[in-house]
Amino acid sequence: MAFLCKKCKKAFRKDMTTYEESDEFCPHCDNHYVLEAKAPRAVVGVEGEDARVDARMLKDDRVKAKENHSIFTMDPDEEAALLDF
Repeated sequence: MAFLCKKCKKAFRKDMTTYEESDEFCPHCDNHYVLEAKAPRAVVGVEGEDARVDARMLKDDRVKAKENHSIFTMDPDEEAALLDF
């Protein structure tokens, strides 16, 4: 196989049938040209249309969030006003 070193920009060949751990370095400048592969990770994401066209999926930090109103957080006077017919 033919390789090209990014550091010294020289081409060289390696025989892949007799490939050893010492062959992971450039023969000209000893640059370690074999990089470890990154293992893919499972990611759950949401796919949508282009954000430049339809930006409804993006959260706008400038807009104040709505406060959730629950019956469990009301004071007794508010509850009485709701129950009063």
